[in-house]
Amino acid sequence: MAKEVLKLMGAVFHTEKNLQYGSAAEKLELRNQLVKPKLDKVYDFLTKIKHPMGKLKRAINNALKLKDRLYKIFDNAQLPLDNNPVERSIRPTTLVRKNSLFTTSQNGAKANAMIYTIIQTVKLNNLRIFDYLKYVFDQYTKRVAAKVEDLLLWNQEIQAKFHA
Repeated sequence: MAKEVLKLMGAVFHTEKNLQYGSAAEKLELRNQLVKPKLDKVYDFLTKIKHPMGKLKRAINNALKLKDRLYKIFDNAQLPLDNNPVERSIRPTTLVRKNSLFTTSQNGAKANAMIYTIIQTVKLNNLRIFDYLKYVFDQYTKRVAAKVEDLLLWNQEIQAKFHA
């Protein structure tokens, strides 16, 4: 059963990935023509499974419960089929939270979270992390920067100097 569902879902994702469109309206039209019938097959298959038990039952019930939310992709071209990019973006935060459980003090946990937040923000701004942090710490310890704002990521000079 699981192999069949994976095969059906693979077809959904493959079709979505290969859509070629010029506008949001065209994307919606193609989604409805090409992707929706394949997703309908997934849900048809799930509803025809007789007497599921345990984890399979929970997985099927969860999928059925979320069907209406998933089908919103056929009304809004901006909605992605999955949330993998979001999951990948929050993974580092989750790791920091888990790693902070093993710090020996509350201040250590806060410092860990702060530096990690800065690193993730540097990444999101597409800057060279090591070079930027070295520069900030050098400037700060030498008290060269007139204002903290001069060291912030969105400062134009910082953007130009450390763009990856």
